[in-house]
Amino acid sequence: MEMPLNIFKISVIIPTYNRSFQILRSVSSVLNQIEVLCEVIVVDDGSSDDTEKVLAQVSDRIRYIKTKNYGVSAARNRGILEAQGDWIAFLDSDDVWHLDKIKRQIECIKRTGAKVCFCVSTDENGKPIDDFSKIDPSLEKDSEKFYVPGDCRLFMSPRHPYIQSMIVKKCILMKSGVFDESLWVAEDTKLIYELVLRFGYAIVNKPLVCINRNRDVKGLSDITNLRGASERYQCYTRVQAEIYWRLIPLDFSAAKHVKKNMLYFVSRQAEIACALGQKKLAIKYANSGLNFAAGWSNLVRNLLILIVHQGAKMFFLKKWNVKIGHVSNDSDVS
Repeated sequence: MEMPLNIFKISVIIPTYNRSFQILRSVSSVLNQIEVLCEVIVVDDGSSDDTEKVLAQVSDRIRYIKTKNYGVSAARNRGILEAQGDWIAFLDSDDVWHLDKIKRQIECIKRTGAKVCFCVSTDENGKPIDDFSKIDPSLEKDSEKFYVPGDCRLFMSPRHPYIQSMIVKKCILMKSGVFDESLWVAEDTKLIYELVLRFGYAIVNKPLVCINRNRDVKGLSDITNLRGASERYQCYTRVQAEIYWRLIPLDFSAAKHVKKNMLYFVSRQAEIACALGQKKLAIKYANSGLNFAAGWSNLVRNLLILIVHQGAKMFFLKKWNVKIGHVSNDSDVS
């Protein structure tokens, strides 16, 4: 006898920060899922707007948790600990789900036995952001497929699936270490990489998530200044480096692709250190990223820093739209 969909206990975690003008739309897209009931947990990461007042309209249908501003990873992890469901899904407070998102994924999970499942995400205009054909050219539209643990083809893709498209068994999420709170960004990348390597994953090759890429208000992980950008690229580099060494014994081609990503992020760190006047650090990064495997643009960027450092600094300051007097002079920061 086939299991009914409502036997699956699903908790949906929505972290938010000052998005009172959007949050209700996101929450409603979960509450209105067809044929399934979801526990909705909104973790408010220290908002100063009227988020709580707006959510009072649906207070009888959600769990609202207000915390201090610890960041998106901490907010999601708090939601995971509070979740009563056996399955966990994530949605950001400015994104929405199609009404059959969870239904289609649960059906896929029932058929494949997957413990992790992704679907296609689109932008506001309905244009797909994910291109799963680059992961698996044989995957047809509206189809589904399971990939076994250790299958490394996802690492060859230009990007991994969005965390907003994922549904995962809670017990394996806990085994994977949840979200790394020491990362400003790429915390989702690290978790997704861990999950797919250890447990495999299924894909529903259908657009079921809409990602808002026009951010009028900064999100929990948005950083726009030079020093913030430096921290972002450090996070990206660290995550790519960690997975690189794990992939080498499994799939050398996938490892080479990840290495190219890693070298790109190192090159960008060199650029930002140069713009900040951190000459020694910029040279260290540039030397580390000086590799043909990273591509010509990264090679040129690193050579520019190494050969004509002061000219490179002026160029990068202009690129980042920073006034010359707004950063320190060249220093021996290392």
